[in-house]
Amino acid sequence: MTNIIISGAGVAGLVFALALKNMGINVEVYEQAPEFIDNVGGAIGLYPNGLRYEWANCSVIRDISPDLLKKIRSEGRPYVYRRWMRHDGKEVAVGQEKYLRQFASEKEEQELASMGIRRWRLQNALCDATAKAGIPIHFGKRVDAISILNDGKVECSISDGSKLIADLAFGCDGVKSAMRSSLFGSESEPMYTGITCLMGSAPIAKSSPISGICFPASATSKCHACFYPANEDEIIFQIFFPTEEKPETWKALSAEEGKKECQELAKLLKSEGWHKMFTDPLESANSVLRVGLRAREPIPVWHANKTNPRVFLLGDAAHPPVPYIGQGAMMAIEDAGILSHLIKKFCKPTVDAPFDFSKLKQVATLYEELRIPRTTMMLASSKALGEMQLARSTKTNIFEVWMKEMGIWLDVKRYGTLPIMFQGAGYDYDVEVEKKIKSKL
Repeated sequence: MTNIIISGAGVAGLVFALALKNMGINVEVYEQAPEFIDNVGGAIGLYPNGLRYEWANCSVIRDISPDLLKKIRSEGRPYVYRRWMRHDGKEVAVGQEKYLRQFASEKEEQELASMGIRRWRLQNALCDATAKAGIPIHFGKRVDAISILNDGKVECSISDGSKLIADLAFGCDGVKSAMRSSLFGSESEPMYTGITCLMGSAPIAKSSPISGICFPASATSKCHACFYPANEDEIIFQIFFPTEEKPETWKALSAEEGKKECQELAKLLKSEGWHKMFTDPLESANSVLRVGLRAREPIPVWHANKTNPRVFLLGDAAHPPVPYIGQGAMMAIEDAGILSHLIKKFCKPTVDAPFDFSKLKQVATLYEELRIPRTTMMLASSKALGEMQLARSTKTNIFEVWMKEMGIWLDVKRYGTLPIMFQGAGYDYDVEVEKKIKSKL
């Protein structure tokens, strides 16, 4: 029996574990957190390029469990509209999310709709699915280090002092990946970008004028923001502002700290003319995080041992997160979808077939050829969107701000949304994998 270990029970780790289990491969997941707690942390966006996996040959969502996609959709809320606004509530441009799924069938129209969801709700849905699939998650245990043995197997050193031998190990352990450090050595600290984000959730009334996801900006306040729904009665806010680096780069604030910081910010923004639709959520905020955005360069290799690859990286462990374009979780799901597709294609074509380790070199080569250019491109797109929003909030010349806004309006008028969004949502991993395989024949 093939023994496979996944380090990390985040989106990448659990989606990949479910995909492997669906192929008849047993897997165990190790997670450093002692448990997952409800109603903490931020939220994420889900887009067609991640949601569409349920129809692919090596599906990652719907075929794992027919009810999983329905469960995820019921826990979040579709965006429908994408609005660029000024801080005083005036609209610059209004796009429609349907253009991000323009090639979807009538059935897919609703199931592929981009949406917001609290991270803990998505985590719970995936955890429930892993439990139903019989996949064990070992909480409070982290894979601290790995070494490749002479027979090609992988020795995993666990944080409780134990050691495990695995046929394959997959690092899905996030930005501060211990497995990445074990493979490639310690890295320098990611550079602070000069931008801090205050994010949190707040209850929202049905009468709220905020509809869909919106992006207000203010050159007066020198900050820009993002507001989007996480379910029927909850909204997420993210306020981005230039600031000097602080020691805490990612910190969950206590209820008292979060309330105080958000109320002080709301008072400031009100005095600078921000519309109450943007300041009201700050005044009733809960579950607040302060995040110092940091950047690191992509790594050129995502696996260990070129001749006999037995260790792979996925998600934020492999590539930097992409904060401004809403594709962070989607890149992790794409990683899981493509790697599981390649494993099925080359190593385990049927549920009953034995695992063919001799084909892992092909899997590793194709995985990196498909994913490294893709994630690098999405990182560049994320930076471009961030710079656009930063320009809207820092330009002092009114004409320059107007020109930026006119550019947004023209793009949305022509394409239905900003065309840069198509690079993320329009990607079909199933097609890209088959295209890459054919090019190698």
